[in-house]
Amino acid sequence: MSFSFRRVVTGHSEDGKAVVRSDEIVGSAPRLPGYEARVVWCTGQLPASNDEDGFDDGTPGPRGARVLFRVAEFDPAAAEHTNMHRTETQDVALVLSGRLDMVLDSGEVVEQLTAGDVLVQRGTMHSWVARGDEPVRVLFVLIDALPVRIGDVVLREDLSALAGRASPMPQGGDPG
Repeated sequence: MSFSFRRVVTGHSEDGKAVVRSDEIVGSAPRLPGYEARVVWCTGQLPASNDEDGFDDGTPGPRGARVLFRVAEFDPAAAEHTNMHRTETQDVALVLSGRLDMVLDSGEVVEQLTAGDVLVQRGTMHSWVARGDEPVRVLFVLIDALPVRIGDVVLREDLSALAGRASPMPQGGDPG
């Protein structure tokens, strides 16, 4: 189920002209059964710097300073919703191909997200389920967020269903 994409990153020459800093084919990495992904880019600070000193190579910065772009692919043969989780992020999901459902812990289901559909996930307990016969490709943008507060209750990140197999933001050498 692996996939790849071309990632081009621009920057500036010493005389201030726009240049290509890198142009490479990036392959996916398995993250969970039936789910592969690769980080396209992640900020190391906010606001992000476009300066050439201390060139930000897309390595995630500290919590609270990250905006992450990830391309992911779900295999419908592994369709399930046992990976229910909550992150301390606001996520924008743009479906590029295939058909995807999102299941919420309330039992509500957003059905049949297809190419061009966009979903904003705001710190909710959710799970993704690929539907149909073809892999589902999605571009995710994750933005660090504060934990959800409902009155005096704080709904913190909950990745227990993932059992350490994946995290929203890559750690160390994780290709995410």
